[in-house]
Amino acid sequence: MLFTINFVLALFGAAVVAGFLGALLGVGGGIFIVPTMVLLFHLHMKIAVAASIVSVIATSNAGGSSYVDQRITNLRLAMFLEIATTLGALSGSVMALYLKQWIMLALFAIMLLYMAWAAFTTRRLDDRRIASGDFAHARQDRLSRFLELRGSYHDLAAQKQVDYVATGAPVGASISYLAGIASGLLGVGGGVLKVSAMNRYMNVPMKVAVGTSKLMIGVTAAVSSILFFLAGWIHFYVVAPVALGTTTGATVGTMVMNRLHSLALKWLFTVLMIYLAYGMITKALNLRFHLQLPTLA
Repeated sequence: MLFTINFVLALFGAAVVAGFLGALLGVGGGIFIVPTMVLLFHLHMKIAVAASIVSVIATSNAGGSSYVDQRITNLRLAMFLEIATTLGALSGSVMALYLKQWIMLALFAIMLLYMAWAAFTTRRLDDRRIASGDFAHARQDRLSRFLELRGSYHDLAAQKQVDYVATGAPVGASISYLAGIASGLLGVGGGVLKVSAMNRYMNVPMKVAVGTSKLMIGVTAAVSSILFFLAGWIHFYVVAPVALGTTTGATVGTMVMNRLHSLALKWLFTVLMIYLAYGMITKALNLRFHLQLPTLA
């Protein structure tokens, strides 16, 4: 494969945007850079996934520490969910090495559409809960209470201290295992599912879910990257600009996230997910059935 200077620079620019969006939404940038590499740069799905996984490690280091400094990340919750996520990442990485490209594209598109639906249906949930204080008054299940999954953070957009108690620890762990599979299989760090699970099923504010996910995804991706490296899918001229670009974008994104309302974040997330899902579906249908559908590029 021939990589020119223009190709590397363009890939770096795309990765900066992906890292910025990933930091805003706690999804590591992989959810944006994988479709970009496949649809815009015409790279093989497995090369894109491998590069994304390595970049997720870099963005987690860049963005995760910032959210910890801002006291947004819930460290206890992150450690609990990461156990299930790591096990899932091992499973997903093995699957990725054997699945055909069009199947991986289709699975990626399905995941994007689910995330768009989840973000859209909960778009006003956080603002209502913050205004009414509902985050602090949920009834905890036995496991969540035993692990003392609770916390607080200062929301700059709402200009108030937000207290919360996490619930649904067993459900969160189950979804985190699936998130790990998604990370290993599709190179997205697992954040796309973990953010939704924490916010929707565990009574965790969107911004705390983003910060906690950002810390976790690096560990998850590190597990998957080993298998992709051994299989020969990691290409330096792809990985280097993607990792540097996403790290740069993530650093800027972490400075902006807490200043935006959750409603704005979820609208942005929904629109981008639908756009990228359509592109991945058209690519999958073209590879499998040779169907030429209109593109949105």
